[in-house]
Amino acid sequence: MSGPGPTDGVDGVADVDDLDDVDRRSRATLIRSVVGRALLMAVGIGVAGALLVWAFDDLDWNEVVESVRSLDDAEVVALLAGTVIMVWAESLLTASVVEGMPARRGALAWMGPVAVASIVPGPSDMPVRYKMFVSWGYDSNTAGTAVAASGIINIGMKLILPVVAAIGLMAAEIPLGRILSILISGLIIVGVLVAVLVFIIVSERRTHWFGRLLDRFWRVTVRLVGRSRSGSPIANWLVGQRAQSIELLRGRWTRAIASGVFVSVARVALLVMSLRFMGVPESAISWEAIFAVWAIQRGLTIVPIMPGGAGVTELALTGLLAAIAGNEFINQITAGVLIFRLLTWLLMIPAGGVALGLWRLGLRRSAAEP
Repeated sequence: MSGPGPTDGVDGVADVDDLDDVDRRSRATLIRSVVGRALLMAVGIGVAGALLVWAFDDLDWNEVVESVRSLDDAEVVALLAGTVIMVWAESLLTASVVEGMPARRGALAWMGPVAVASIVPGPSDMPVRYKMFVSWGYDSNTAGTAVAASGIINIGMKLILPVVAAIGLMAAEIPLGRILSILISGLIIVGVLVAVLVFIIVSERRTHWFGRLLDRFWRVTVRLVGRSRSGSPIANWLVGQRAQSIELLRGRWTRAIASGVFVSVARVALLVMSLRFMGVPESAISWEAIFAVWAIQRGLTIVPIMPGGAGVTELALTGLLAAIAGNEFINQITAGVLIFRLLTWLLMIPAGGVALGLWRLGLRRSAAEP
């Protein structure tokens, strides 16, 4: 099993010619691509805004703007400091799945790919992160497992936290509307399915059994198209991937999970600050309820329909928060959500662009060294 670090087949830097593929695209095509994605995000936000206006009669965009403009210098500094802490937490999480990776490289490996994912729907960050890991001298096996592990942790958090939040909301007996109650019931069902999946994966024997079950369904599907397949390729692949992941991430799962919790705390704290600074009091909605709403929203966006969750996140956060706090705070809640999204999404696009630029600059300097 090859470990992390420079390998025989990797000179420590990626092929610079491969990294210049984007540079060789025509300027017109690049402009069309950027404009198209920007329009897609604008449409998502516009639809979300229209739905909010339709759902909340008290929503006044002038008051929302005034609430945002009321931020004083101390509040702006606090929000920026919270954003820096969030980025640092994400950097620690990214670095935690790769042995020996410093947090500064973790910052580049999170900020750069997240900027791509913020404008391109789907798991578009993974190929970029993989290329960054390989360019720093990690073999393809280690890089691929690290990227997969970070994705699993991210998806796991998005599945588990909403379930915890849903149970907390029900236990606290917070008044919920019919739609929110149905949503929470669905999340609890998802939680049961996740628990079953975890129960299967922790055992090699159960993993192989589950793989054989999938193989049976796959063989039936193959027969329908007039082909045949024998053996248990899915079962063997699952067992092999499980063993490989355990070996490569041995001793780092605890740090990765702790970093994931740190990320969640940092993001929730930033959302709480954004709402409080906009005038949403503790008496209207507690920080526990804010955490629950944030966690449920994360679960709703597990399938990346829009780049960066544009429109979907704003609509989910605003609607769920207003359902708990009451419609009288809709303007303050909307303002707080917009500030939160500005810091955690829009600001990350140019910041990630800078991170990608620094990464490419480092590669060019390494390639130029004798």
